[in-house]
Amino acid sequence: MILRPYQADAVARSREALRAGRRCILLVAPTGSGKTVIAAHIIASAVARGRRVLFVAHRRELIDQAFGKLRDAGLADVGVIMAGDRRRNPVAPVQVASIDTLRRRAKPASDLVIIDEAHRALARSYAELREAYPLATHLGLTATPYRADGRGLGDAYEALVSVASPATLIADGYLVEPRVYTVPASDLPDLSRVRLSRGDYAPEQLSAAVDRVGLVGSIVEHWKRHARGVRTVAFAASVSHSQRIAAQFVAAGIAAEHLDGETPVDERAAILRRLEACETLVVSNYGVLCEGWDQPAVKCCILARPTKSPGLYLQQAGRILRPWCGHTAIILDHAGCVLEHGLPHEDREFSLEGKTRSKRTAPSCHTCERCFAIVASSVRVCPCCGWEWPDAPERAELAEHEGDLVEVRAVTQDEKRAAWDELVRTALARGYAHGWAAYRYRDRFGAWPPTTFPRPPRPPVDTSEAAQRAYLAELVRTAAERGYARGWVEMRFRARYGDDVQRRTG
Repeated sequence: MILRPYQADAVARSREALRAGRRCILLVAPTGSGKTVIAAHIIASAVARGRRVLFVAHRRELIDQAFGKLRDAGLADVGVIMAGDRRRNPVAPVQVASIDTLRRRAKPASDLVIIDEAHRALARSYAELREAYPLATHLGLTATPYRADGRGLGDAYEALVSVASPATLIADGYLVEPRVYTVPASDLPDLSRVRLSRGDYAPEQLSAAVDRVGLVGSIVEHWKRHARGVRTVAFAASVSHSQRIAAQFVAAGIAAEHLDGETPVDERAAILRRLEACETLVVSNYGVLCEGWDQPAVKCCILARPTKSPGLYLQQAGRILRPWCGHTAIILDHAGCVLEHGLPHEDREFSLEGKTRSKRTAPSCHTCERCFAIVASSVRVCPCCGWEWPDAPERAELAEHEGDLVEVRAVTQDEKRAAWDELVRTALARGYAHGWAAYRYRDRFGAWPPTTFPRPPRPPVDTSEAAQRAYLAELVRTAAERGYARGWVEMRFRARYGDDVQRRTG
């Protein structure tokens, strides 16, 4: 299994934490960055050293996904601990287990315990699991290291390893930057009378606030305007709300279906197959597709469920950010989530103590008054319709002076050049692509770096025949997983080696 550079770096930093005496490590990576691939690599390395491994998840889809990745990594001897599953193999050195089934059965021997979707790690079932393996190494995997009530995961983990930022993954082509649209304030639900329960909106009151004919009808019209024909997932606030959304699409002549936690497994799989085949264009769901669901061809996300939980919001929005055949990802926010929590691809700082925060110190985004696109607050011209925010002076920064006041002044060209040079040095030191520096520059100054600024040189590339064949195999495998055409493989190969694939492979 060939890891991407940032994945290999995450494995190395996790091992450093182990050598420093940390036995419980939390691995944080954006949705779509390949957490399960990283875990499969770690598991294969552990098995090669004679260790036994337990991988635990809470849903069938996650268990099936992990089992498949482990087989892809060359691990044939893997057992599954899940009620009614025929892949049971008690003597296998690797066990993939359902947490619900594991609670009721004898625990298999394990030197390494891996928890998928580890933001659930403070629940009683996971606490009991940690107590059952006091001498094992514990590794948690999550994109959102906090709970809805704001509690951090410091009670379960000792060290946090952040795998990669969204900006880096977008710059390197592993994720796509979405176009995000909201609606006029009059089309957003009135949540003023919805109380909070355990850090989020009370379910019954929230459902009553959003499940209204006018609001649901607005969802369909908004989709027609911005995403007609694009395969879509909608996140609803309740089962009845989800059913109403699907019914409104069907009434408008658009193939749509609903699923929830009570939908039988076979029927759920059939619905998602129809979505993949374009027989269904819209699948509306409640509480099912937020985690462990990977269908890159679905390129539109409807946020119809308001939430105070940044974790739930990022899980939902992240489902459509994997690349697929060059298509744009579209988020239609009918819940006010983006304006409350920021754009899903913002860089965020995480800690084990609790609530995350955006790395920005200013409001992270604002809304175009013409097309209601939501863009970073630094952007002055809407990329969707060309509307320009009025009275937009050159972006200013604060320079601190003695006393309590700060001076506001425009940033000079020399200061911008100095900032760019520093970003380039950082990119080279970390092995990042040029795009990483460009995105960071745009985040800071609201525009791309001028073409007159020097670009960082490419890092040295291993041009040996073995390295080229290994890279080509990785590209072919990635293209097959994502449904990319051969042209994508050739383009990426030429970008690194400057030659065509056919000649290199004979």
